[in-house]
This record gives sequence, structure tokens and C-alpha cells, in this order.
Amino acid sequence: MKVTFVRHSCYTVELKNHFLIFDYIGGPLNIPKGKKIIWVVTHGHKDHYNKDIFTFHGEIQYVISNDIVDDLSKYQVTWVEPDGVYSLDDVLIKTYGSTDEGISIYLQVEGKGIYHSGDLNYWIWPRYSQKDIEQMEIDFTKEVNKVKDEIIDIAMIIVDPRLKDDYSLAGSYYLKTLNAKYFFPLHMWGEFSLSKRFKKEFQGLYPDKKIMEIKKEGQTFSLPL
Repeated sequence: MKVTFVRHSCYTVELKNHFLIFDYIGGPLNIPKGKKIIWVVTHGHKDHYNKDIFTFHGEIQYVISNDIVDDLSKYQVTWVEPDGVYSLDDVLIKTYGSTDEGISIYLQVEGKGIYHSGDLNYWIWPRYSQKDIEQMEIDFTKEVNKVKDEIIDIAMIIVDPRLKDDYSLAGSYYLKTLNAKYFFPLHMWGEFSLSKRFKKEFQGLYPDKKIMEIKKEGQTFSLPL
């Protein structure tokens, strides 16, 4: 399996017969020929969704959150909503909620489990009251717990520098809860040093799980999966 960090929340995952692209907003893509291409859009925020995805060619299918209201009738789209189960040829898709817009998502492809958090995060903003914070914890943990029994090879999870010292609240819970082999950070707004900090702080606590460090856009990892 080959995993590439493209930009912000966008990763690509290359398998033997499939090429998956999550939350593309721009940047170079090395799309292989002869594979089934699946574009996944978790929600309509401009840092997760770019209409340029409809300018590419090949054997393409789209999995798109139904909070996006664009007319995409001329494309092969599977519209998804939270708490759904979908079949896309030989790909099983399970969707979950978010603490923002749209969905978080799990796919079983070629015997591999792949999870992308979308904007499902433990958001703590200065304007939040104590009641807001308590409700956020309830909402966030509820959605992550729905995924805990899935077999996951790679999990792509939010590590957001805007949350300052609270940046790892979500990440630490994902690590504790999900049985993923590899954890890839996203939503770093280009502050890749936060990826290094996250790995340094938590890798020792979870020696059986591999936290991946992102150093630049376009970084590719070849995983023994």
C-alpha cells in the first residue's frame, strides 16, 4: 500500500486495483493508469472540497457527502450521509457523523480498512462555554466509538495547530480508541512541526501503533500492508 500526503486534509491511497483520493483541494497527483479511481469528499468546506476533482479522467467514481448541494448528475456519484452503509462495486463504505459538517468515513478495499476523519475533531474554541466543551466531548467520543470495532490499517486524523495546547485532544482519543496500525495526521495548515510533536508526545504510549510524521506536501509512504 502506498500512502501520499498531498495537502492539508488530502491523502491518496494506492492499492493493487484502486486509487483513493480524500478531500482534494489542489496539489500534484500521480494518478496511476489502469486502476479504479475513487474520490471521497467528506464535506463542502473549501479546505476539503474543490470542484477540480471533476476535471480528471479515467475509471472514476465519487463518494460525496450530501451536505454538498452542487448538481453533479452527470457524474457517477454515490451520495452519502452519516450512519450509512454503502456498496460501491467491491468496496464497502461506512459513514459516521462529524462535529462540524458532513461525515467521517471508513472503507474496506481489497481487504484493507481505511478511515478518514473529515472534520470529526474535538474542537475547543475560546468562545466555547464549559457546557459547549462538555457537549463537544460527548459528540466527538460518540462518533469515534462507532468505529472502534472496525479493522483499520490506516487512520487519517485531525491534528490542528489552531487549537494550541488542545491540538492533541482528538488525536490522543483516536489513538486510544481505534485499532489502527498506522495513524496519519491531517488538517495541520502547513505547520508540519506539529506532526513531529504529536509523534514525540504519543508514540511511546502506543508502541504497537505507528504514528507517521509529515514533513512536506507530496510525501509518500510505502507500507508493508
